[in-house]
Amino acid sequence: MIVEFGGKRPRIHKTAFVHPTATIIGDVTLGEHSSVWPGAVVRADFGRIRIGRYTCIQDNAVVHLADVYGEKKARYLPTKIGNYVIVGHNALLHGCTVEDNCIVGAGSIVFNGARVGKGSLVGLGAVVIHDVKVPPCTIMVGIPARPLRVLTDDEFKRIRVQAENYAKLAKKYRC
Repeated sequence: MIVEFGGKRPRIHKTAFVHPTATIIGDVTLGEHSSVWPGAVVRADFGRIRIGRYTCIQDNAVVHLADVYGEKKARYLPTKIGNYVIVGHNALLHGCTVEDNCIVGAGSIVFNGARVGKGSLVGLGAVVIHDVKVPPCTIMVGIPARPLRVLTDDEFKRIRVQAENYAKLAKKYRC
């Protein structure tokens, strides 16, 4: 379901795929060959969400903005997801940035102000807490997430292949 909110309508590239049971609300941009799968929610009701090319938001994932409260008013953090990113089933991305060629594993959380560096992998169920900066090409695990090791060149290359395979699957659904 594509929903306009506050005069902002999601902008979905013509090659992108949004499953009929997914919900995209407000100021969202979904890039070329990207996909949003069953039950996923991308909700930009008080700020913006940008999702790059060849990025896959899997089943039941939630992508939202952050509302951070000071003494007098709220501050809103956008969510930015780069190109060739896989956001796993039931993951939560909340007011954060995920750079290109990353995997955010199923059931994991990346929270307010966190930044996942290019080519990194957030492991299954890991929690990247607010304002943490994940170095490029790093595997993060645990609660709170901590570095496990650096990705190998082969693992880094496989992220892009996985993202491209989801784009091919999404194309089959669009037909």
